[in-house]
Amino acid sequence: MKKTLVAAFAALLATSALADGAETFSKKCAVCHGKDLAGTKIVTRSIAGTAKEKVVAAVTNGMGKMKPVKIDNVDEVAAFVAGAKK
Repeated sequence: MKKTLVAAFAALLATSALADGAETFSKKCAVCHGKDLAGTKIVTRSIAGTAKEKVVAAVTNGMGKMKPVKIDNVDEVAAFVAGAKK
C-alpha cells in the first residue's frame, strides 16, 4: 500500500499546482492526517482520494473535531488529496 501511495505522490508532484498543494499539505495537514494521507493516532483513517469538494468544505468550515484552517491554496491541497490513491 505504501508503494502505491508513494507512486501516486510522485506522480502528483509532476505539476506545479499539485506540488504546491502537496507542500502545503506536508506543512499544515500531515501532522494529523499523515504524510502519506493514511492517518495517524490523531486521525486514524485515510483521507486519500477524498473528493475535492469535501476537502475544501472540511478545511473551510471544519469537520468533527477539526476546526476550520486558513489555507490560501485550499483548492490545490484538495486536488492533491483527491488525486491520491487509497
